[in-house]
Amino acid sequence: MNKAIKIIAILMLITGLGLFFYPITLRYYFNHTAEKNINDFIDLRKEIQPESNTSDNVLPYSELRKAMISYNQQLWENKQSGLIDQLSYEKPDFNLSDYGIDSEILGYISIPSIDVELPVYNGASKENMAKGAAYLAHTSLPVGGNNTNCVIAAHTRWKGVHIFKKITELRAGDKIYFTNLWETLVYQVVETKIIDPTDSQNIYIQEGRQLLTLSTCHPYPDNYQRYLVFAELTDSYA
Repeated sequence: MNKAIKIIAILMLITGLGLFFYPITLRYYFNHTAEKNINDFIDLRKEIQPESNTSDNVLPYSELRKAMISYNQQLWENKQSGLIDQLSYEKPDFNLSDYGIDSEILGYISIPSIDVELPVYNGASKENMAKGAAYLAHTSLPVGGNNTNCVIAAHTRWKGVHIFKKITELRAGDKIYFTNLWETLVYQVVETKIIDPTDSQNIYIQEGRQLLTLSTCHPYPDNYQRYLVFAELTDSYA
């Protein structure tokens, strides 16, 4: 009898330790993977940065940049006709592999005021959303420009990892940085809004503006709404 009790006690201890360390392990793996992917992207940027002239004619992957700008212009002209429902966000119709980039990372986002830095994956599929932040397909690609709105989504909290949970703390004037292959775009928070998940009009391009919009589920943990942060482009640097 005593032996059986000891075995049960040991099993309970092991189970308890497992439950305790599981979220810690997940957070470590998530943070390690995110940091590695950001560093790999930074290394790629260093490899392709031109020494002096930065006109589009000599920029590395200049055809990719031109194609991204053209894609954004077409989105505006077509009134984002491909943005039909939530499934539209998941599968991008613009692929980096078509331009010689062996990666699905469009860049990385930094928000110093809430200590967030995440790689941004191309398309808001379940797989990408589990790894970090994701670009919503059929919104503007992250290269700036007039009549653009690049929408970046992430889980509020995923398996114990806080991803976009703190974006509700952002206030007007806070800075958001998006680093793509060629430059870092500097955005400033101008507005926040709580919407219904089906209210896609709030993530459409707004005429004459250069926006970056952050989106996450709200309120945590019920997640029946969406919390949006709108930020306006104010500056950029190489």
